[in-house]
Amino acid sequence: MKLADQTVRGNLSRGAASRFRALLLCLLAGGVLHARSHGADPSPEDLNQAVGLPLFGECCLWEEGDELVANRLEWGMESRTSSESGYRLYPRSEMTVFGVRPFSLFLQGVGGKVARISMIFANKGDVSAYASEQDRRRVAQPGSREMAVSSQMMQAYQAAIRHDEKELREALTKILGPSKPAKLGKVPGMDERGERWDWRGHTILLSTPRNEYVALRVVSGTVFDDVDAERRSFMATKALIPSRVEHRPNGDVVITDMPMVDQGAKGYCVPATFERVLRYYGLQADMNLLAMSGQTSAGGGTRLSNIYAAAQSLVREAGGRITSGISGAKVADVQPYIDMGQPVLWALYSSEEFNRRLSERMALRSTVTDWKGWKDGVLAGIRPTANRLPRNEGAHVCLITGYNRETREIAISDCWGPGFSERWLTEEEAQAVNQGDSSVIGW
Repeated sequence: MKLADQTVRGNLSRGAASRFRALLLCLLAGGVLHARSHGADPSPEDLNQAVGLPLFGECCLWEEGDELVANRLEWGMESRTSSESGYRLYPRSEMTVFGVRPFSLFLQGVGGKVARISMIFANKGDVSAYASEQDRRRVAQPGSREMAVSSQMMQAYQAAIRHDEKELREALTKILGPSKPAKLGKVPGMDERGERWDWRGHTILLSTPRNEYVALRVVSGTVFDDVDAERRSFMATKALIPSRVEHRPNGDVVITDMPMVDQGAKGYCVPATFERVLRYYGLQADMNLLAMSGQTSAGGGTRLSNIYAAAQSLVREAGGRITSGISGAKVADVQPYIDMGQPVLWALYSSEEFNRRLSERMALRSTVTDWKGWKDGVLAGIRPTANRLPRNEGAHVCLITGYNRETREIAISDCWGPGFSERWLTEEEAQAVNQGDSSVIGW
Protein backbone atom coordinates (compact mmCIF):
# COMPACT_ATOMS: atom_id res chain seq x y z
CA MET A 1 0.00 0.00 0.00
CA LYS A 2 2.90 2.35 0.82
CA LEU A 3 4.55 1.65 -2.54
CA ALA A 4 1.33 2.47 -4.40
CA ASP A 5 1.04 5.71 -2.45
CA GLN A 6 4.62 6.74 -3.28
CA THR A 7 4.19 5.96 -6.98
CA VAL A 8 1.01 7.99 -7.24
CA ARG A 9 2.48 11.00 -5.49
CA GLY A 10 5.14 11.23 -8.20
CA ASN A 11 2.52 11.95 -10.84
CA LEU A 12 -0.49 13.55 -9.10
CA SER A 13 -1.13 16.61 -7.00
CA ARG A 14 -1.51 16.16 -3.26
CA GLY A 15 -5.30 16.43 -3.43
CA ALA A 16 -5.63 14.03 -6.36
CA ALA A 17 -3.33 11.54 -4.65
CA SER A 18 -5.45 11.70 -1.51
CA ARG A 19 -8.60 11.04 -3.50
CA PHE A 20 -6.99 8.15 -5.34
CA ARG A 21 -5.79 6.60 -2.07
CA ALA A 22 -9.31 6.84 -0.58
CA LEU A 23 -10.78 5.17 -3.65
CA LEU A 24 -8.15 2.43 -3.57
CA LEU A 25 -8.87 1.71 0.10
CA CYS A 26 -12.56 1.58 -0.68
CA LEU A 27 -12.03 -0.89 -3.51
CA LEU A 28 -9.88 -3.11 -1.31
CA ALA A 29 -12.52 -3.04 1.45
CA GLY A 30 -15.19 -4.11 -1.00
CA GLY A 31 -13.04 -6.82 -2.53
CA VAL A 32 -13.57 -5.55 -6.07
CA LEU A 33 -10.04 -5.04 -7.39
CA HIS A 34 -10.46 -8.25 -9.37
CA ALA A 35 -12.09 -8.01 -12.79
CA ARG A 36 -15.80 -8.73 -12.79
CA SER A 37 -17.06 -11.48 -15.03
CA HIS A 38 -19.83 -9.28 -16.32
CA GLY A 39 -21.42 -5.87 -15.84
CA ALA A 40 -20.22 -2.34 -16.27
CA ASP A 41 -18.20 0.03 -14.11
CA PRO A 42 -19.79 3.46 -14.41
CA SER A 43 -18.31 6.44 -12.65
CA PRO A 44 -20.03 7.73 -9.49
CA GLU A 45 -21.29 10.69 -11.51
CA ASP A 46 -22.83 8.44 -14.17
CA LEU A 47 -24.44 6.19 -11.57
CA ASN A 48 -25.82 9.17 -9.65
CA GLN A 49 -27.31 10.52 -12.85
CA ALA A 50 -29.07 7.20 -13.42
CA VAL A 51 -30.27 7.07 -9.80
CA GLY A 52 -31.45 10.66 -9.88
CA LEU A 53 -29.80 11.39 -6.52
CA PRO A 54 -26.29 12.41 -5.42
CA LEU A 55 -25.99 9.09 -3.61
CA PHE A 56 -22.41 8.06 -4.34
CA GLY A 57 -19.25 10.03 -3.71
CA GLU A 58 -15.65 9.42 -4.69
CA CYS A 59 -15.30 6.58 -2.19
CA CYS A 60 -17.49 3.84 -0.79
CA LEU A 61 -20.56 4.94 1.08
CA TRP A 62 -19.28 2.84 3.99
CA GLU A 63 -16.26 5.10 4.34
CA GLU A 64 -18.37 8.26 4.48
CA GLY A 65 -19.99 9.91 7.49
CA ASP A 66 -23.71 9.24 7.73
CA GLU A 67 -24.59 12.88 8.40
CA LEU A 68 -22.49 14.04 5.46
CA VAL A 69 -24.28 11.70 3.04
CA ALA A 70 -27.72 12.48 4.51
CA ASN A 71 -27.09 16.21 4.07
CA ARG A 72 -25.96 15.59 0.50
CA LEU A 73 -29.21 13.73 -0.16
CA GLU A 74 -31.29 16.21 1.87
CA TRP A 75 -32.83 13.44 3.97
CA GLY A 76 -33.80 14.65 7.43
CA MET A 77 -32.62 13.07 10.66
CA GLU A 78 -35.22 10.78 12.19
CA SER A 79 -33.23 9.78 15.27
CA ARG A 80 -29.73 9.46 16.67
CA THR A 81 -28.57 7.19 19.46
CA SER A 82 -25.10 6.52 20.87
CA SER A 83 -24.54 3.76 18.32
CA GLU A 84 -26.75 4.38 15.29
CA SER A 85 -28.66 7.02 13.41
CA GLY A 86 -31.57 7.14 10.99
CA TYR A 87 -32.41 9.61 8.22
CA ARG A 88 -35.71 9.33 6.39
CA LEU A 89 -37.52 11.09 3.59
CA TYR A 90 -41.12 10.59 2.55
CA PRO A 91 -40.73 12.14 -0.91
CA ARG A 92 -43.14 14.22 -2.90
CA SER A 93 -44.99 12.28 -5.59
CA GLU A 94 -43.03 13.91 -8.42
CA MET A 95 -39.65 12.65 -7.16
CA THR A 96 -38.15 9.62 -8.91
CA VAL A 97 -35.29 7.17 -8.31
CA PHE A 98 -34.12 5.35 -11.44
CA GLY A 99 -37.18 6.93 -13.04
CA VAL A 100 -39.58 5.33 -10.53
CA ARG A 101 -41.55 6.98 -7.73
CA PRO A 102 -40.26 6.08 -4.24
CA PHE A 103 -42.53 6.17 -1.19
CA SER A 104 -39.83 6.03 1.48
CA LEU A 105 -36.07 6.67 1.46
CA PHE A 106 -34.01 5.69 4.50
CA LEU A 107 -30.34 5.84 5.47
CA GLN A 108 -29.02 4.09 8.57
CA GLY A 109 -25.70 5.02 10.07
CA VAL A 110 -23.74 2.88 12.53
CA GLY A 111 -20.75 4.23 14.41
CA GLY A 112 -20.96 7.49 12.47
CA LYS A 113 -20.62 5.79 9.07
CA VAL A 114 -23.23 4.87 6.48
CA ALA A 115 -24.42 1.29 7.07
CA ARG A 116 -27.28 0.77 4.61
CA ILE A 117 -29.72 2.50 2.30
CA SER A 118 -33.32 1.33 1.85
CA MET A 119 -35.64 2.60 -0.88
CA ILE A 120 -39.27 1.48 -0.92
CA PHE A 121 -41.36 1.93 -4.05
CA ALA A 122 -44.88 0.60 -4.74
CA ASN A 123 -46.06 -1.29 -1.67
CA LYS A 124 -49.22 -2.50 0.08
CA GLY A 125 -48.79 -0.10 3.01
CA ASP A 126 -49.25 2.91 0.74
CA VAL A 127 -52.27 1.45 -1.01
CA SER A 128 -54.21 4.69 -0.37
CA ALA A 129 -51.99 6.40 -2.95
CA TYR A 130 -53.87 4.41 -5.58
CA ALA A 131 -57.34 5.49 -4.46
CA SER A 132 -59.78 6.59 -7.12
CA GLU A 133 -61.86 9.75 -6.89
CA GLN A 134 -64.78 7.57 -5.86
CA ASP A 135 -62.71 6.15 -2.98
CA ARG A 136 -61.78 9.65 -1.82
CA ARG A 137 -65.37 10.88 -1.99
CA ARG A 138 -66.42 7.96 0.18
CA VAL A 139 -63.96 9.03 2.91
CA ALA A 140 -65.28 12.59 2.73
CA GLN A 141 -68.75 11.39 3.75
CA PRO A 142 -69.88 12.21 7.33
CA GLY A 143 -68.96 9.46 9.76
CA SER A 144 -66.13 8.08 7.60
CA ARG A 145 -62.80 7.91 9.49
CA GLU A 146 -60.53 5.79 7.34
CA MET A 147 -60.34 4.89 3.68
CA ALA A 148 -61.52 1.32 3.12
CA VAL A 149 -59.33 -0.58 0.69
CA SER A 150 -61.33 -1.17 -2.48
CA SER A 151 -60.74 -3.84 -5.10
CA GLN A 152 -59.68 -1.07 -7.50
CA MET A 153 -56.98 0.07 -5.06
CA MET A 154 -55.73 -3.50 -4.62
CA GLN A 155 -55.46 -4.03 -8.36
CA ALA A 156 -53.76 -0.66 -8.87
CA TYR A 157 -51.03 -1.13 -6.26
CA GLN A 158 -50.32 -4.68 -7.42
CA ALA A 159 -50.00 -3.44 -10.99
CA ALA A 160 -47.70 -0.65 -9.74
CA ILE A 161 -45.46 -3.25 -8.07
CA ARG A 162 -45.07 -5.13 -11.34
CA HIS A 163 -44.39 -1.88 -13.20
CA ASP A 164 -41.82 -0.58 -10.70
CA GLU A 165 -39.97 -3.90 -10.58
CA LYS A 166 -39.65 -3.96 -14.37
CA GLU A 167 -38.50 -0.33 -14.62
CA LEU A 168 -35.92 -0.68 -11.86
CA ARG A 169 -34.52 -3.93 -13.24
CA GLU A 170 -34.12 -2.40 -16.69
CA ALA A 171 -32.51 0.77 -15.31
CA LEU A 172 -30.05 -1.16 -13.13
CA THR A 173 -29.15 -3.57 -15.93
CA LYS A 174 -28.58 -0.69 -18.32
CA ILE A 175 -26.09 1.04 -16.02
CA LEU A 176 -24.53 -1.95 -14.19
CA GLY A 177 -25.01 -4.90 -16.51
CA PRO A 178 -26.72 -8.24 -15.83
CA SER A 179 -27.71 -9.20 -12.29
CA LYS A 180 -27.35 -12.45 -10.40
CA PRO A 181 -29.82 -14.07 -7.98
CA ALA A 182 -29.21 -13.35 -4.31
CA LYS A 183 -30.69 -13.56 -0.82
CA LEU A 184 -30.21 -11.09 2.04
CA GLY A 185 -30.56 -12.64 5.50
CA LYS A 186 -30.64 -16.28 6.53
CA VAL A 187 -33.79 -16.55 8.69
CA PRO A 188 -36.75 -17.99 6.73
CA GLY A 189 -39.59 -15.50 6.56
CA MET A 190 -37.25 -12.64 7.46
CA ASP A 191 -34.99 -12.85 4.42
CA GLU A 192 -35.28 -11.12 1.06
CA ARG A 193 -34.68 -12.82 -2.27
CA GLY A 194 -34.07 -10.94 -5.46
CA GLU A 195 -31.46 -9.75 -7.94
CA ARG A 196 -28.04 -8.43 -7.02
CA TRP A 197 -25.71 -5.95 -8.69
CA ASP A 198 -22.22 -5.24 -7.32
CA TRP A 199 -20.38 -1.98 -7.87
CA ARG A 200 -17.16 -0.86 -6.16
CA GLY A 201 -17.86 -2.43 -2.78
CA HIS A 202 -21.62 -1.78 -2.86
CA THR A 203 -24.26 -4.46 -3.30
CA ILE A 204 -27.64 -3.35 -4.64
CA LEU A 205 -30.49 -5.81 -4.09
CA LEU A 206 -33.79 -5.49 -5.94
CA SER A 207 -36.39 -7.42 -3.96
CA THR A 208 -40.06 -7.77 -4.92
CA PRO A 209 -42.03 -10.19 -2.74
CA ARG A 210 -45.29 -10.97 -4.52
CA ASN A 211 -47.95 -8.28 -3.92
CA GLU A 212 -45.95 -6.86 -0.98
CA TYR A 213 -43.46 -4.18 -2.01
CA VAL A 214 -40.61 -3.21 -4.30
CA ALA A 215 -37.37 -2.46 -2.45
CA LEU A 216 -33.82 -1.48 -3.30
CA ARG A 217 -31.34 -2.28 -0.54
CA VAL A 218 -27.83 -0.85 -0.79
CA VAL A 219 -25.36 -2.46 1.61
CA SER A 220 -21.69 -3.31 1.79
CA GLY A 221 -20.82 -6.36 -0.27
CA THR A 222 -18.89 -7.73 2.69
CA VAL A 223 -21.84 -7.30 5.05
CA PHE A 224 -24.26 -8.76 2.50
CA ASP A 225 -22.30 -12.02 2.48
CA ASP A 226 -21.69 -12.19 6.25
CA VAL A 227 -24.28 -14.66 7.57
CA ASP A 228 -23.22 -14.24 11.22
CA ALA A 229 -23.32 -10.44 11.34
CA GLU A 230 -26.68 -10.33 13.18
CA ARG A 231 -25.59 -12.61 16.01
CA ARG A 232 -22.35 -10.71 16.57
CA SER A 233 -24.16 -7.38 16.54
CA PHE A 234 -26.80 -8.58 19.01
CA MET A 235 -24.22 -9.97 21.43
CA ALA A 236 -22.15 -6.78 21.25
CA THR A 237 -25.24 -4.62 21.87
CA LYS A 238 -26.41 -6.83 24.74
CA ALA A 239 -23.46 -5.68 26.83
CA LEU A 240 -24.50 -2.03 26.36
CA ILE A 241 -28.16 -2.41 27.37
CA PRO A 242 -27.80 -1.81 31.16
CA SER A 243 -26.06 1.52 30.53
CA ARG A 244 -29.07 2.75 28.55
CA VAL A 245 -31.29 3.14 31.63
CA GLU A 246 -31.43 6.76 32.82
CA HIS A 247 -32.37 7.62 36.42
CA ARG A 248 -33.56 11.22 36.66
CA PRO A 249 -33.67 13.38 39.82
CA ASN A 250 -37.50 13.54 39.73
CA GLY A 251 -37.80 9.73 39.93
CA ASP A 252 -38.27 9.05 36.20
CA VAL A 253 -36.52 5.86 35.07
CA VAL A 254 -36.31 5.87 31.27
CA ILE A 255 -34.67 3.77 28.56
CA THR A 256 -32.51 5.92 26.30
CA ASP A 257 -30.92 5.17 22.93
CA MET A 258 -34.22 4.06 21.39
CA PRO A 259 -34.26 4.58 17.60
CA MET A 260 -37.28 6.40 16.20
CA VAL A 261 -39.20 5.10 13.20
CA ASP A 262 -41.88 7.31 11.68
CA GLN A 263 -44.42 4.96 10.10
CA GLY A 264 -45.71 7.76 7.89
CA ALA A 265 -49.16 7.45 6.33
CA LYS A 266 -49.16 3.65 6.59
CA GLY A 267 -51.08 1.83 9.32
CA TYR A 268 -47.85 0.08 10.27
CA CYS A 269 -47.63 0.76 14.00
CA VAL A 270 -46.87 -2.89 14.79
CA PRO A 271 -44.13 -3.45 12.16
CA ALA A 272 -42.62 0.00 12.82
CA THR A 273 -42.55 -0.59 16.58
CA PHE A 274 -40.89 -3.97 16.12
CA GLU A 275 -38.33 -2.34 13.81
CA ARG A 276 -37.48 0.14 16.56
CA VAL A 277 -36.88 -2.58 19.14
CA LEU A 278 -34.89 -4.82 16.81
CA ARG A 279 -32.64 -1.92 15.83
CA TYR A 280 -32.28 -1.04 19.52
CA TYR A 281 -30.75 -4.51 19.93
CA GLY A 282 -28.43 -4.03 16.96
CA LEU A 283 -30.43 -6.14 14.50
CA GLN A 284 -31.24 -5.11 10.95
CA ALA A 285 -34.97 -4.60 10.50
CA ASP A 286 -37.37 -2.91 8.10
CA MET A 287 -41.07 -2.30 8.75
CA ASN A 288 -42.03 -3.37 5.21
CA LEU A 289 -40.29 -6.72 5.59
CA LEU A 290 -41.83 -7.14 9.04
CA ALA A 291 -45.26 -6.28 7.63
CA MET A 292 -44.85 -9.01 5.04
CA SER A 293 -43.66 -11.54 7.61
CA GLY A 294 -46.47 -10.55 9.99
CA GLN A 295 -49.10 -10.79 7.24
CA THR A 296 -50.12 -7.15 7.66
CA SER A 297 -53.18 -6.17 5.65
CA ALA A 298 -52.98 -3.71 2.77
CA GLY A 299 -52.94 -0.22 4.27
CA GLY A 300 -52.26 -1.57 7.76
CA GLY A 301 -53.56 -3.91 10.42
CA THR A 302 -51.36 -6.61 11.96
CA ARG A 303 -52.16 -9.49 14.28
CA LEU A 304 -49.59 -9.50 17.06
CA SER A 305 -49.46 -13.29 17.07
CA ASN A 306 -48.34 -13.26 13.42
CA ILE A 307 -45.52 -10.79 13.89
CA TYR A 308 -44.39 -12.49 17.11
CA ALA A 309 -43.89 -15.67 15.13
CA ALA A 310 -41.98 -13.84 12.40
CA ALA A 311 -39.73 -11.87 14.74
CA GLN A 312 -39.17 -14.83 17.07
CA SER A 313 -37.05 -16.64 14.48
CA LEU A 314 -34.81 -13.63 13.90
CA VAL A 315 -34.39 -12.95 17.61
CA ARG A 316 -33.72 -16.59 18.44
CA GLU A 317 -31.14 -16.89 15.68
CA ALA A 318 -29.34 -13.84 17.11
CA GLY A 319 -29.33 -15.33 20.63
CA GLY A 320 -32.38 -13.68 22.21
CA ARG A 321 -36.01 -14.51 22.91
CA ILE A 322 -39.46 -12.92 23.03
CA THR A 323 -41.53 -13.15 26.22
CA SER A 324 -45.27 -12.64 25.72
CA GLY A 325 -48.26 -12.39 28.05
CA ILE A 326 -47.01 -9.35 29.97
CA SER A 327 -49.37 -6.70 31.32
CA GLY A 328 -48.28 -3.11 30.79
CA ALA A 329 -50.94 -1.49 32.94
CA LYS A 330 -49.02 -0.91 36.18
CA VAL A 331 -45.61 0.36 37.20
CA ALA A 332 -44.94 -2.93 38.98
CA ASP A 333 -45.59 -4.81 35.72
CA VAL A 334 -42.99 -2.94 33.68
CA GLN A 335 -40.39 -1.96 36.27
CA PRO A 336 -38.33 -5.20 36.14
CA TYR A 337 -37.95 -4.94 32.37
CA ILE A 338 -37.24 -1.21 32.24
CA ASP A 339 -34.60 -1.63 34.96
CA MET A 340 -32.84 -4.17 32.70
CA GLY A 341 -33.07 -1.83 29.71
CA GLN A 342 -35.71 -3.92 27.94
CA PRO A 343 -38.61 -1.91 26.42
CA VAL A 344 -42.10 -3.40 26.52
CA LEU A 345 -44.14 -3.73 23.32
CA TRP A 346 -47.59 -2.70 24.55
CA ALA A 347 -50.99 -3.14 22.88
CA LEU A 348 -53.50 -0.41 23.78
CA TYR A 349 -56.47 1.60 22.53
CA SER A 350 -55.02 4.89 21.34
CA SER A 351 -58.07 7.05 20.72
CA GLU A 352 -58.05 10.72 19.75
CA GLU A 353 -59.18 11.62 23.26
CA PHE A 354 -56.35 9.60 24.78
CA ASN A 355 -53.69 11.28 22.63
CA ARG A 356 -55.12 14.74 23.21
CA ARG A 357 -54.89 14.23 26.98
CA LEU A 358 -51.30 13.02 26.83
CA SER A 359 -50.08 15.76 24.50
CA GLU A 360 -51.68 18.51 26.57
CA ARG A 361 -50.22 17.05 29.76
CA MET A 362 -46.71 16.81 28.34
CA ALA A 363 -46.77 20.56 27.76
CA LEU A 364 -47.35 20.92 31.51
CA ARG A 365 -45.05 18.12 32.67
CA SER A 366 -42.05 19.59 30.85
CA THR A 367 -42.22 22.68 33.10
CA VAL A 368 -42.74 20.95 36.48
CA THR A 369 -40.34 21.77 39.31
CA ASP A 370 -42.55 20.73 42.25
CA TRP A 371 -43.02 17.00 41.71
CA LYS A 372 -44.94 16.44 44.93
CA GLY A 373 -47.35 19.12 43.82
CA TRP A 374 -47.56 17.44 40.41
CA LYS A 375 -48.46 14.13 42.02
CA ASP A 376 -50.87 15.41 44.66
CA GLY A 377 -52.40 18.15 42.54
CA VAL A 378 -52.55 17.65 38.76
CA LEU A 379 -52.32 13.85 38.69
CA ALA A 380 -54.69 13.40 41.62
CA GLY A 381 -57.31 15.35 39.70
CA ILE A 382 -56.74 13.33 36.53
CA ARG A 383 -56.80 9.80 37.94
CA PRO A 384 -60.58 9.56 38.53
CA THR A 385 -61.31 10.54 34.92
CA ALA A 386 -59.37 7.66 33.34
CA ASN A 387 -62.49 5.51 33.02
CA ARG A 388 -63.90 8.03 30.53
CA LEU A 389 -61.33 7.07 27.91
CA PRO A 390 -62.80 5.23 24.90
CA ARG A 391 -62.18 1.51 24.58
CA ASN A 392 -62.27 -0.50 21.37
CA GLU A 393 -61.17 2.60 19.46
CA GLY A 394 -57.78 3.09 17.83
CA ALA A 395 -56.16 -0.33 18.35
CA HIS A 396 -52.44 0.41 18.49
CA VAL A 397 -49.03 -0.82 19.62
CA CYS A 398 -46.33 1.37 21.13
CA LEU A 399 -43.35 0.99 23.45
CA ILE A 400 -43.31 1.38 27.21
CA THR A 401 -39.92 2.91 27.90
CA GLY A 402 -40.11 4.23 31.47
CA TYR A 403 -41.83 4.56 34.81
CA ASN A 404 -41.94 6.74 37.93
CA ARG A 405 -42.76 4.91 41.17
CA GLU A 406 -43.44 8.09 43.14
CA THR A 407 -45.92 9.64 40.70
CA ARG A 408 -47.21 6.24 39.46
CA GLU A 409 -46.73 7.22 35.83
CA ILE A 410 -45.68 5.17 32.82
CA ALA A 411 -43.74 6.50 29.80
CA ILE A 412 -44.67 5.44 26.27
CA SER A 413 -43.04 6.02 22.89
CA ASP A 414 -44.95 5.98 19.59
CA CYS A 415 -43.72 5.45 16.01
CA TRP A 416 -45.04 8.81 14.81
CA GLY A 417 -41.80 10.79 14.77
CA PRO A 418 -39.54 12.51 17.33
CA GLY A 419 -42.40 14.53 18.87
CA PHE A 420 -43.89 11.31 20.22
CA SER A 421 -40.72 9.71 21.58
CA GLU A 422 -41.71 10.18 25.25
CA ARG A 423 -45.12 10.82 26.75
CA TRP A 424 -46.40 9.99 30.23
CA LEU A 425 -49.72 8.60 31.46
CA THR A 426 -51.06 7.50 34.82
CA GLU A 427 -51.47 3.89 35.89
CA GLU A 428 -55.23 4.40 35.83
CA GLU A 429 -55.11 5.56 32.22
CA ALA A 430 -52.89 2.62 31.29
CA GLN A 431 -55.40 0.21 32.83
CA ALA A 432 -58.29 1.93 31.05
CA VAL A 433 -56.78 1.56 27.56
CA ASN A 434 -54.86 -1.69 28.06
CA GLN A 435 -55.54 -4.46 25.54
CA GLY A 436 -53.80 -7.01 27.74
CA ASP A 437 -51.26 -8.20 25.15
CA SER A 438 -47.65 -7.13 25.64
CA SER A 439 -44.23 -8.63 25.11
CA VAL A 440 -40.54 -8.07 25.71
CA ILE A 441 -37.54 -8.92 23.57
CA GLY A 442 -34.59 -9.95 25.74
CA TRP A 443 -32.47 -12.99 26.51
